[in-house]
Amino acid sequence: MKNKKWYFSIQFKIFCVFTAFLSLTCISLFVLFAGHFGKVYRRQAFSHMADMGALATENVSQLLKQIDQLSVSVLVNKAVQDDLGYINKETVGKSVPSDSNQFYKQRDHISDQLRGSVFNVDGVISLRIYSLSGVEIVIGTTNREYMECSLTPEQLYRANGAALWEMAGERHYICMGRAILNTTTMMPLGYMVIVCKNDYFSKRMATFPTAYSGNVYLLDKEHTIVAASNADSVGMALQLSEASQEFLKDPSSGNISYYNIGNDLDNGWRLATTVSVENLWQAMQKCILQMGMILFVLFVIALILTRMAIRRLVAPTQELLQSMYAFGKGDLSVRVNYESQDEIGQIGKEYNQMAENIQNLLEQVYTLELANKEAEIEFLKMQINPHFLYNTLDTISWLGFTNGSEEISDLAVSLAKLLRSSIKNDDIITVRDELSSVREYLQIQRCRFGDRFSVEYKIEEEACVCYMPNFLLQPLIENSIMHGLEDQLKKGILSIQICRKDWLYFTISDNGKGMDEAQIEQLMEQCRDMKSRTAIGLKNVYRRLQLLYGKECNFRIESALDQGTSISFRIPVITEKRSDL
Repeated sequence: MKNKKWYFSIQFKIFCVFTAFLSLTCISLFVLFAGHFGKVYRRQAFSHMADMGALATENVSQLLKQIDQLSVSVLVNKAVQDDLGYINKETVGKSVPSDSNQFYKQRDHISDQLRGSVFNVDGVISLRIYSLSGVEIVIGTTNREYMECSLTPEQLYRANGAALWEMAGERHYICMGRAILNTTTMMPLGYMVIVCKNDYFSKRMATFPTAYSGNVYLLDKEHTIVAASNADSVGMALQLSEASQEFLKDPSSGNISYYNIGNDLDNGWRLATTVSVENLWQAMQKCILQMGMILFVLFVIALILTRMAIRRLVAPTQELLQSMYAFGKGDLSVRVNYESQDEIGQIGKEYNQMAENIQNLLEQVYTLELANKEAEIEFLKMQINPHFLYNTLDTISWLGFTNGSEEISDLAVSLAKLLRSSIKNDDIITVRDELSSVREYLQIQRCRFGDRFSVEYKIEEEACVCYMPNFLLQPLIENSIMHGLEDQLKKGILSIQICRKDWLYFTISDNGKGMDEAQIEQLMEQCRDMKSRTAIGLKNVYRRLQLLYGKECNFRIESALDQGTSISFRIPVITEKRSDL
């Protein structure tokens, strides 16, 4: 059992190719747009973090400036300058007198002068002023926990009046320390420590817009969280990975997040903002899903339109296929009616022309076969029993010889040989055998014409062994004698030339009455006309050459009035007998 071969129409193949191409295009666009959306959202996230960081920086800077301005107002306060100088004078290198009313009066005067300024600043818990001898002046709460600030007098004095910030205590209070310098001599009078509420900055950060589940962190120089939009993360360390410059684990949510760290603030601290990658991906996923749905809808619409277009374009091929099928079944009149100017229209046009040519060729072949059959029938009607004819000619030859007429005997013998060569079944013979038949024919013609013409043979010996179609030269020689030499008064010359080169060349020429150009053209037209009943011998030779060799035989008639006629042709050189001629 033969394996069944799957059949796929050209319409199906085109549709599959277009579907594959369109699918690849849509997938490429989807991946491209998804990557583009990822980059856009990522840039948007970083832009959001930068904007959020800039807003937080501005607000935190204002809070820091408020505390810094408070410290400056304390530093330049006249009571602080004068009273702290008096306290230093009374206490440096001495013990504090318990009965010194003036000492306590000076200390209380400082407290009274600064109390209003301290409590006007929101978020400040206390202000503590220390003299050079360590005398403490407390303005605000007296909770000892607030005193855990690790800033030392030496650090503050070395800062030479610059503010120092740190985070202190278990509750992570924010402290600012600053040396108090004499405004005249710029010598230290003591130092101050301002303690702020632990949520002083965090409450402000919690009001910042934090899209994409982001957070804002205030970091000290060691990246410890001093304040945050989520106060629970204060005191934690922000872990920055050296392997990634974009991601970190958010200490508040525990999510992997993008992060951005701003520039240093006036006190050396920095603000960091984060955006959750997961939350950003969820927002981006919605856009990608919408884009995917749009591409899918466009893909389906494109497939529908493509199928309709392919059906319309390929429909003429179905008509062409049906026409070819009907033509193959024998309906030679069927044609296609597609008149477009595209490639399919050109194919239809060429098919119609091909069908027309095949129909005409079949009709010609049928006519030729019919004519051949009729000729064969006529030949059979005219055929005489060869054995009876040969016996009769032998009898004539014997009677002529016994009666002393050798000429009649030779004529009968030549005629018998000529008849045998003309009716034998060999279609291809050697040039030598063909020339033998020609000589027998010319022997008969000499009995009729006597010495009125002579024959010249110009035959190359190499050509004699070649093969050629049977009975090809005698009709041409007969034509030269009957139409060229018979009626002229001068002695005629018949020339037979055969030479072998790349082809086998034949030339039959005479010096007879010749023809003009019009007569030559008329004769060639009679040869080409299959229905013509004139020039039968010449036409038979012409038709046989055309059928065997086509135009390659180079059949030519050359003639001039009163100068003679020459008929020439050529055939391929064949040195072995073949059955295809």
